[in-house]
Amino acid sequence: MFCTRIGDSKVRRIAAAGIVSLLVSCGGERSQALVPDKILTNARVVTMDPNESIVGAVAIQGNRIAALGTTAEILALAGPGTEVFDLDGKTVTPGLIDTHNHFAWGALGEISSLDIEYPAVNSIDDIREKIAAAGADLEPGDWIVGSNWDAGKLSDQRDIVAADLDDITPENPVWLLHTSAHYGVANSLALKLAGIDVNTPDPEGGVIVRDYAGNPTGILADQAMSLVDSITPAITAEDFVEAITERVSGLGAEGITTIKDPEIDQRQWDAYQAVKLNGDLSVRVFTLWRVPDTMSEARELLLRIKSFTHPGTEAAGADLISGGVKIYVDGSGTARTAWMYDDWNEDFRGIDEGNTGLTYLAPDLLLDQIRLFHDAGIHIGTHAIGDRAIDFTLDSYAEVIADNPLGGLRHSIIHCNVPTEHAMDLMVHLQGEYDAGYPEIQPAFLWWIGDAYAANFGPERSPRVLPLRTFREKGIRWAGSSDFDVSPYAPRYAIWAAVTREAMLGTHGSHPWGTDETISAHDVLKAYTNVSARQVFMEDRIGSIEVGKLADIVAWDSDPYSIPAEELKDMRPVMTLMNGEVVYRATSYSE
Repeated sequence: MFCTRIGDSKVRRIAAAGIVSLLVSCGGERSQALVPDKILTNARVVTMDPNESIVGAVAIQGNRIAALGTTAEILALAGPGTEVFDLDGKTVTPGLIDTHNHFAWGALGEISSLDIEYPAVNSIDDIREKIAAAGADLEPGDWIVGSNWDAGKLSDQRDIVAADLDDITPENPVWLLHTSAHYGVANSLALKLAGIDVNTPDPEGGVIVRDYAGNPTGILADQAMSLVDSITPAITAEDFVEAITERVSGLGAEGITTIKDPEIDQRQWDAYQAVKLNGDLSVRVFTLWRVPDTMSEARELLLRIKSFTHPGTEAAGADLISGGVKIYVDGSGTARTAWMYDDWNEDFRGIDEGNTGLTYLAPDLLLDQIRLFHDAGIHIGTHAIGDRAIDFTLDSYAEVIADNPLGGLRHSIIHCNVPTEHAMDLMVHLQGEYDAGYPEIQPAFLWWIGDAYAANFGPERSPRVLPLRTFREKGIRWAGSSDFDVSPYAPRYAIWAAVTREAMLGTHGSHPWGTDETISAHDVLKAYTNVSARQVFMEDRIGSIEVGKLADIVAWDSDPYSIPAEELKDMRPVMTLMNGEVVYRATSYSE
């Protein structure tokens, strides 16, 4: 690829018919004097438009796509100063949209937490060494906080417990968050500071894991994590500003131009605002506010955000949007706290007898919260992993919509790991009749946390985890996402995982999920573009390469439609544009 500018002597006049028909705005009016700022030529442009059109070149004027056509037709539009990027046959797609990316939290973890994520660690001893090294420079009482450990990737094949930590830094409290962010482990000092002992009851929606004698092991799941989280060092909006600013460029480097950050509070909102004002927000951000645990607090949140939470009505070029709210129904698949009809498995074929997971709050309260925000016309994303949780969520959506048939709110089922036939039938109904009931899926889970997930879902349930081919056959639209930093945000991993359904280490076989639910790379790209655009209420602006839409565009070093499946996870952008500006260019393709 090379970039050049067209000088005065090389100005082309617009040729007759062929190209003029492309020079229309979203309103259908012809441009009177189109001189593109940028032109992408010699490309295979997969537009993702309703006709699945493929073109050879794109013209960009300002922040919008101005024309599409052949390389010769688009070059004919160039004027003085037009930048021309020759893509040498590269495949081009719309910018990708990640509908579940905890970017503010994930970025903060990357710059401030102890790195105990595979492959930086391979065993509990590796984690112990990292903690000992961190503690050597600390004063007594200083906290050691780490994140993203995963027992499924450790050679020990078991969770860390307090006894693994107590002898290393006995004067420093330790809190290590699991990669799922649904459980973690505290050392005994941290447990003591949190007031957790043999007599401490499990909080609603949480579990204090205990040994056979009833003593806390150090593992705290879901709502029980707040007992320690609440006493760790305070995190400020300024901390998030630093993290977002430092890490945001990485999104463009993976072809992501829009994210849905699905669990913010005022600190993250203020941080995104600050990064935007500083001119460093090189990605479009659509946010969901975390709904608190009580109805009174939920009503307070609604009053605070309702006046500026109307996605789809903001200015056309808005790059920070208050989009709606997030509600938690259940826990996680890695902690075996997601709400299931049948007992969880353990070690793939074993049974965790009596454990069918939990709900974060009482079901009646959850329904009341869903009703509150639906009746207010607010978009809802509901976390539901277990089959029973998914049924509850969709039944709740159906009930509140029947009582108050507001359409177009696009309520989603976040994760939606093991939907029942009943759930899928409701998705079809709600999507078709009310524009609601959309799964927001993380295909990379099958790979990144696939070994631990398969161990817990077991041999009977695993083949129906993330039934993406069934979704396609039933006409269920689903949006693509990563759940960063639970799994890496690079969409190439999601594409590969959905095509191959392979677990990372193969602890329970390389294909514990089977291959009946595999889909094509095109299906995944569609989920990450025009379907995801609808889930951020911007389908008229992004999600496809069409004249008049915002110029969010990615050029790839490989063609996802022709390379072997195994190579999908290694494909990289060579250039990413967001709002018509180059936000990433691979070094090998620089001017």
